[in-house]
Amino acid sequence: ENEHIRNSDRLADDVIGVALATKENLQSQRGVLYGVSSRLGSVTNRFPALNSLIQRINVRKRRDSIILASVISICLILMLIYALG
Repeated sequence: ENEHIRNSDRLADDVIGVALATKENLQSQRGVLYGVSSRLGSVTNRFPALNSLIQRINVRKRRDSIILASVISICLILMLIYALG
């Protein structure tokens, strides 16, 4: 029984170690992404044409997502009508 308790304790320690390593990696990634975001922000502030280009790309991406969602919704509705009809 003591051996089972020791094994459980060891497994719990391993899981905690993995969780802590994951947390550290995520914090590191957050720092890197924050740095990239701030650098991108400074570049777009220096070049207003880039900022407007990025905004236009985002608008088109959003529009395309809405169109795609609409087409998928219409297809699903037509399939349901066909299946139930």
